[in-house]
Amino acid sequence: MFDCVIVGGGPAGLSASIYVRRSNLNVAIIEGNMPGGQMANTAVVENYPGYESIAGADLAMKMYMHAINLGVEYIAEYATDIKKEEYFTITLANGETVTARTVIIATGMKHRKLHVPGEEEFTGKGVSWCAICDGNLYRGKDVAVVGGGNSAVEESIYLAGIVNKVYLIHRRDEFRCDKLVLERLKRLSNVELILNDEVKELVGGDSLEKIILKSGKELIVSGLFEYIGFLPSSEVISTLNIVSSDGFIEVDENCKTKIEGLYAVGDIVRKNVRQIVTAVSDGAIAALHAAKCCR
Repeated sequence: MFDCVIVGGGPAGLSASIYVRRSNLNVAIIEGNMPGGQMANTAVVENYPGYESIAGADLAMKMYMHAINLGVEYIAEYATDIKKEEYFTITLANGETVTARTVIIATGMKHRKLHVPGEEEFTGKGVSWCAICDGNLYRGKDVAVVGGGNSAVEESIYLAGIVNKVYLIHRRDEFRCDKLVLERLKRLSNVELILNDEVKELVGGDSLEKIILKSGKELIVSGLFEYIGFLPSSEVISTLNIVSSDGFIEVDENCKTKIEGLYAVGDIVRKNVRQIVTAVSDGAIAALHAAKCCR
């Protein structure tokens, strides 16, 4: 049995694990994906204190190694269910179970999809949600990015350094991103902005070949990167009756849910600001209170 199990290995979960372990408690992270969550898929992070500019994957690895070097156990598996009786029982995708005195939910969010014809067909064959993972597959080719926030703009900048041309498609006439990032984008000669338009259909053979927009315009591209927002990843705690109708978890100022010993941190929590630094803060707060609960 662990004193604390953290479900999710993003910045909130990694931060929580460090603080729990430093309280001299045994702690495990359960994470089926690579450490770092969405942060690991971010090309460049420029707003995390102490680093003027750092690759998201590098920052994720620094946090991960910090936790591992302290003695945090990392279980590379997906959690599928959590139950609470005297203690918490976490079921893994491989059928095994893990027990814990306290649990911190740090499952974060998953990419929202366009839900247009051709999207499922060309997933992995032109459609992607990770420029840093798949960008090199399109070196010298034309690609499109859809979205209007920081992620869409930042990943367009990243892709522009690899591909021949980037079409950035946004359904509005203004971007909701940092002004400095947008100014940097507009200086790039191989980025074309397509505003007030939306993706209608994806067309191709063995892989994506063309995007049809609602305006009727057609873009000949080899890849499409979607950055249109996120949805909470709350399936693992769906049976605990702590998830609101929109999928988020309500917590108090100590990141505690209404179930004793159960905490939630990071993007899965209902909040107004979702940044790496706020996720790390959540993790520290929850960990310190979980540690008190174990004493």
